[in-house]
Amino acid sequence: MPVDAKDLRRKILFPCLIGNALEFYDFTLCGVFIAILGKNFFPSENDFATLLGGIFAFSAAFWTRPLGALLFGYIGDKYGRKQALTLSVLLMGLPTLIIGLLPSYAAIGVAAPCILLSCRLIQGLCTGGEYNGAAVFALEHMKAKPGMISGLISASCVVGAVSATLIAYLVTNYLPFEQAWRIPFYLGACIAVVGFILRKKAMETTEFIKRKPIKGLPIVEIIKKYPKQYILVIASGAFNGVLSYTLFGFLNLYVTQYLGVKLATSLFFNIFGMLAFMLSCPIFGRISDKITPYRSMILAAAIAILSSWLGFILLQQRTTEEIIIGQIFIGIGVGSFVGPSHVFLQQQFLPEVRYTGVASGFSIGMALTGGTTALVMTYILKQTHMLLAPAMYITAAAIIWLLVLPFLSVRKEKPSDQEKEKIALSATT
Repeated sequence: MPVDAKDLRRKILFPCLIGNALEFYDFTLCGVFIAILGKNFFPSENDFATLLGGIFAFSAAFWTRPLGALLFGYIGDKYGRKQALTLSVLLMGLPTLIIGLLPSYAAIGVAAPCILLSCRLIQGLCTGGEYNGAAVFALEHMKAKPGMISGLISASCVVGAVSATLIAYLVTNYLPFEQAWRIPFYLGACIAVVGFILRKKAMETTEFIKRKPIKGLPIVEIIKKYPKQYILVIASGAFNGVLSYTLFGFLNLYVTQYLGVKLATSLFFNIFGMLAFMLSCPIFGRISDKITPYRSMILAAAIAILSSWLGFILLQQRTTEEIIIGQIFIGIGVGSFVGPSHVFLQQQFLPEVRYTGVASGFSIGMALTGGTTALVMTYILKQTHMLLAPAMYITAAAIIWLLVLPFLSVRKEKPSDQEKEKIALSATT
């Protein structure tokens, strides 16, 4: 039976957006509290070493993200998108609760950082199956304006990240006791249950139900039949990692460590960059519906280069207004790429292996750069003392993306005839 558009928004898109936002709230908290985690779990007489400890804990989730993408991708391609997404959001809440309850290094010694790292590894597993899986789920259900849907999925992550940042700002600025930073983690564990309930009520996609199941592992099928597309997805994840975690992880460090702004104020400034990202994702997603996803990927690289230079030049002026505008420029640059990327990546695979292909390839790329961007940028700044070094790093990443895109993108403009038939079939059922 045909499904009403309003029913799709209520039963599919809304649970996808809410669940994604809730999961990324949990994931982002450690990025927001990098400095505090370093102080509590990696204490050292060297302040820089303590800071690196916090970055190390945040980065740990990226190590297991590809493994999680393979695990949840397998579940999503074999047993259903709904099953994978319901499980991922539920499992995200447990390590978040443990981090909130975890005693410091001073209380239990080396066990504290070990448990913290274990929790981050589990969070990485869950996130590996969540971000791209939610987009696969929504886009397989909703065929109209796919770029817009892609942008909304990306923006929902920012809702979670902004919520984490805003709550962290309120806690660090208005609650006087030292352990107040734990409160956002308790809240994150509670709202993960809400995400589970919403996902549990969603319905499976027609494309998954109508697919022709493969006999072996999805990743083996991908390596055999989709090698170029898979490398392209990895490259996309790598560029996304540089852009996103400059905004989500590195800018707070940059503004506090190199511009002399206190943490609470830095968190407040960062919210403007995240909001710019959130608003620009559906805008650039809609643009991709007009100019094609492939062309939007080229446009995004150019915007990312321009916006990063403008953003970091403005940040160096050190006034409140210019720091906020600089954050906004950087946020727009990130959104220009992230917004339409889901629909572009999903064009590369058919439904039988789509979840695994997109999620695992993207997560490998994110593991290469998302977890290392803050480390690399911090190291370059320490060695060169050039405050524009982050803009140079983003420019280099954008150029690499522009070089690989035309060689690896097999279906640049439109789906194949085979996929058109499958889409037409799903639309009439």
